[in-house]
Formats: sequence, C-alpha cells, structure tokens
Amino acid sequence: MSAMIRNVVRVCSMVCILGITVMGVVVPSEPESVPTTLPGAREVQALQQAFPHRVSDIGFRRGEWALQIDGEWFYWAQGRLLSEQYREQWDEFVSIRFYNYRLGPWLEREIDADLEARLRERTANRNNDDRVRFNSFLDRLYRINGRAQADQRMRRVTFLGRSTRVHTDMVAALQRVETRIRNVMMTDQQVRGYVQNLAGLHGYNWRNIAGTQRRSYHAYGMAIDLVPRVWGGRWGYWRWAADGGVPEWWNLRGDQRYHPPQPVIDAFEAEGFVWGGKWLFFDPIHFEYRPEVIIMAQE
Repeated sequence: MSAMIRNVVRVCSMVCILGITVMGVVVPSEPESVPTTLPGAREVQALQQAFPHRVSDIGFRRGEWALQIDGEWFYWAQGRLLSEQYREQWDEFVSIRFYNYRLGPWLEREIDADLEARLRERTANRNNDDRVRFNSFLDRLYRINGRAQADQRMRRVTFLGRSTRVHTDMVAALQRVETRIRNVMMTDQQVRGYVQNLAGLHGYNWRNIAGTQRRSYHAYGMAIDLVPRVWGGRWGYWRWAADGGVPEWWNLRGDQRYHPPQPVIDAFEAEGFVWGGKWLFFDPIHFEYRPEVIIMAQE
C-alpha cells in the first residue's frame, strides 16, 4: 500500500493544486517532483508573493507553470501569460518583461556585435513597433479593463510635495519610499538638491508606450516619472538621444545620462520599484512598481 500511495502522490503533485490530501497523505506545498526549474516557475511564484491579494493559486498545469486570478488560469506560454484560449498562439504576442534586474548602482552594459545590430534595427523602426502584448493578464492583475475602470482605480497622492494619481495598490509603497527619501534628506545634501530640482511628478496616464501598440504601465497607474527642472546637460531618455542626433545612444556613458542620486534609487528599489535608468532602453526619470521583479532580484 505504501508504494501505491507514493505513486499517487508523485502523479498528483504534477497536476493538482498544492496542498491536496491524497489517501490520507498531504502533498507537500513544494514537492520535489514539481519541475521548479522549468521556465516560468520563478516568475509565477514571485507574482504570487508580490500580489497575494490577486494571485489566488499557482500550479504546474498541462506541461507548464500557470497562475490563477479571479478563477481564471493564465499560462506562462513563453513569458506571455496567456489564458487557455490563447496559450497555443504565444508567438503572436510579445512577452511581459521579466528582465534580469540588478539591484544597487548602475553598471555599464557590454554591447556585442549581435546586440548592436538589433539596437540599430530597433532604433531605425522606433516609431513603428506594431508588436502587441496580451493585455488581459495585466488587466486582470490590476483590475482594469478599460479607461473608465482605470480612472476609478486611481487615487490622488502627494509625493515629495508634488501631486499625481496612481493605482491604489501602489499608494502604500510610494508612501514608504517618500519616508525613506525624507530620512536621507536630513543628512544628504545631494538628495535635498535633487528633490528641490523636481519640476513635476507624472503618474497615471492612459496611453501606450511611445512608438508601440502596447499599453504603458502609466496607463495602469503603476509607474511615476520624476521630472527635473534642470537636466545638467545629460540625456533623460533613449528616444530623446536618438532623436537628438545620437545614433549610437546605447554607448552613452553614465555621466552623459541623467541619474537620480543613488539613495533615491535605493529607496524605490527597497519598496518594490524598478528604475528605468537600468534598462537598456534607458528611461531614468521612470520608476515602475514591479515588486515581483525585485523579489527575483533579491534571490
């Protein structure tokens, strides 16, 4: 009988929801037979940890990792996070960005010949990116299915003396960021100068990412831009550099790019935000609430 139970547990652990009891034996929440090294495992686990109020379950289903929101399963599908209806059509969508984010100071990225060729092509077609993302997953995660509902999800906040609207799920984290920054301001003159130099704060904005057909995280109210009055002669966005006569913008040095002080970046990262200045397509005034990405970076 013990051999039979072991066989049942081994099979069930691959297809059942975690924590089911089989013939009196409780399947462990992370059984060894579940392929946690397969693509999507880290990402769906991090999403559940980051959004426990939204992701009700995760599991290995029909050969790949998936997560459940509001009773619907979304499958990893090569990083697209697709519903059952579309999971076999993954090549029609771009993946959701789960980049290898690095905490700490900015580091210059090495650009090899293959990557440079792709960057040149992308730059040449920067206003004609017609690739689409499967919006339904993010719509469900953030409880937004259109502009009207997005407007209802937003809350007006004051951050470092500037006002904007952001998603309600981001409010508490943003408040903690401000507390961290204000604590540093008491002893750090550079951070005080950075805050005094801020001209504006931009949060919720129902729009696509520039030059694409993909909804911006600003449209979900899950990102903010901290715009300075004075840029110090540095570039604040890869597109501005490309449009401004810098065809090889990816080769710009760190001192040629606008960077907030490191304690400001650290404060945001500590509360689940990624900084756009670390992206290859750099956007250093942009902070995006992606706690799942920070969780993976901390592993």
